[in-house]
Amino acid sequence: MASLRMLLFGISLALALAVYSFYQSRTRERHHNGRPTEKRQSKRLETKKQERLELFKSMYHKVQNLELFPDVLPEARHLLLSLLSQGLLMTRYKPHAHSILDINKFDPDLLRKFIEDKQAHVGREFESYIRRREAGAGQDLFTSFDGARQFLKNSAPWNYTDGAWLARVHKITTPFALRGVTKNAWQILSEELGDGDLAKNHVALYRDLLRSVGVDLPPGNAADFIHPRHGLEDESIWRYSIGQLLVSVFPNDFLPEILGFNLFYEQPHLGVLKANKELPEFGVSPYYYVLHISIDNADSGHCAMAVGNIASFMRVVQETGLMDPASAWKRVQAGYCLGLSLDDKETIHDYEEELVGLLRRKAGVASKIHCTSRARIGGRSLSAWLSSDHQGEEEEEEDDDAFLTALANSKPWVYRGNSSKSLLMRELSWRGRMFGAFTHRETELMRTWIDSLGPKDGAAPAEERYWSLVGGFTTVEKMFSPPRRDAAVTHPAFPPDEIPPWSTATEPVHHFTPRPPMTLAQAPGAAAAGRLGILLPLWFAHPCLLENTVSSPHQTITPLFSKCLRLLRAENGFAPEGTGIACMDEQLRPPRYSPDIVDLGLEMVRRHALPEPTCLGDVLGPPDAEDPGDAARFAHALLSWAQRPMRNVAFLLGLARAFLDLEAWVAGDEGLLAREQRDALRLMVDRKANVFDQCVDELRADELKFREFAGGYEHGRAELDRLLG
Repeated sequence: MASLRMLLFGISLALALAVYSFYQSRTRERHHNGRPTEKRQSKRLETKKQERLELFKSMYHKVQNLELFPDVLPEARHLLLSLLSQGLLMTRYKPHAHSILDINKFDPDLLRKFIEDKQAHVGREFESYIRRREAGAGQDLFTSFDGARQFLKNSAPWNYTDGAWLARVHKITTPFALRGVTKNAWQILSEELGDGDLAKNHVALYRDLLRSVGVDLPPGNAADFIHPRHGLEDESIWRYSIGQLLVSVFPNDFLPEILGFNLFYEQPHLGVLKANKELPEFGVSPYYYVLHISIDNADSGHCAMAVGNIASFMRVVQETGLMDPASAWKRVQAGYCLGLSLDDKETIHDYEEELVGLLRRKAGVASKIHCTSRARIGGRSLSAWLSSDHQGEEEEEEDDDAFLTALANSKPWVYRGNSSKSLLMRELSWRGRMFGAFTHRETELMRTWIDSLGPKDGAAPAEERYWSLVGGFTTVEKMFSPPRRDAAVTHPAFPPDEIPPWSTATEPVHHFTPRPPMTLAQAPGAAAAGRLGILLPLWFAHPCLLENTVSSPHQTITPLFSKCLRLLRAENGFAPEGTGIACMDEQLRPPRYSPDIVDLGLEMVRRHALPEPTCLGDVLGPPDAEDPGDAARFAHALLSWAQRPMRNVAFLLGLARAFLDLEAWVAGDEGLLAREQRDALRLMVDRKANVFDQCVDELRADELKFREFAGGYEHGRAELDRLLG
């Protein structure tokens, strides 16, 4: 026991003296001659930043082009989990006066009060900024036109993915119980993309803003966009951007995190207010920032919508038992903290570097004090570890890394990921031998470092670490037995690539004429009811056809893809586009029956007293079933084609136009839906038909795509006639 105490005392004293010396020397450095000086960047830290830069840029391109890089999904998931863990840890390394983590149990009133406090804080900070400016102080963000241009250029990677965190939130694979929540979240994305009006699309607006100051970058989803020649080599730019993209990729596995992340990004931000003030001072239009200040307001705008979506989600969780409410709330908080950490220039690696510097700067003193100590860390004495006898900086840093690794594995002094169990922290706490040797902040630095350590040799440390922080993993996907991970249940899932039958025509197609309305030989009501086993798989699956056309915000700045967004809005039951923006009107307006395709499908099921499905997987069954039936096979083919929208967009539009014929047939059948539902469906059909006519006019300019569209229509209509005729 005596040797145990001696060992712990030796470790603690060495660390305490090192910390003290580090902060004394750091204070002297930062205020040399009364002027702040730059923090020394070690080679280790620069190497890590460069590695992250390359990883983030590569992932930025691949996630926006997921149909070309489906094999990146496991790496994307691992990186997302790592960023989520770091986000939670950063709130400990860098605590905030008003933290969402202070709300221990979800309470909608406390959440609203938290946002109100944040808004008030931003308001006070901006007021203080304005007073400084009025007193003669200079700008905060840039001091010249060239500086403003560089600021806007550096902001391009994340502004080119505006709203991306919601790009996959509302899919046909979303469990039906959650579609009300995800629909309201998707509305925010729709409004970020101008509701299909290119003049209001935020990505297009930012591209035009860049061009107005002489910056002409490649499209944000192009391989050339991440090339070093554009000078976008700040790691924090890409970390900020890749976080927006990654959090959207697995919507059923990370829905709570998406909603929390959305809350962070839709609240008022001081930098936006400053940009709005400073850009006009150098002759640059601030309208892009004016738009965000207005649209993100906490009364009727996207911030208010984000709070309401979280409250709705937590209500569904409590009512359905989809997941543990306490864990669900922790995960919402984690999503918010992810956004907060991405907004910070520092990372946990900077704080690790602070700990490394702490040890390095006191090495000489510590080695003298402990030259006779028998304490061993990783098989070496403290004197050997803390010796300053190094040939150079590189060797010194390698030794520091080795010491941190050894210390991290020195049970019982340090238990990786568990500071409360670590004897080192006990000795630094009240009644411990070293209580008072570390300041509170220094103790918390050590505590948070220990908590940040993942399993020593775990197969997936990032995953284990994150789920341990939030109370375990639960997906909102239906838990099939055996478990299923296919395109009817999971998003994204890439089934075998089926090459679409573009068209049987060998000659150019110059005209498009839809086939006559669908008919059945028997009385419509009886015939349709008898064919529900065929109709329902087709009905529930066909909304998949266009939903992935908006998975990458940058691809929506073309006229054709913007029309796809308008078709999706009609299918999802949103009001027709007006001259303004709906925001909270969609949620607060007087009740109006505005069903989407899934709602109408569920009405058919209930009307005919069939078992009610909870998700698309219930309707289609597994793709490898012994005999899924022709309708289910066709539905699975639709899902496969829909996962590849960049290649298949014209063909998918043709298929979707064929299913418009099916929708018109259902709207005219008195046996399938009640009058109110049929009236709503007719309005949807008329609205979509108008947009399809516009798509046809545009596609005529491209002979190949026009033929693909016509081929998609003919193939889809032929299959529908065959299956339902």
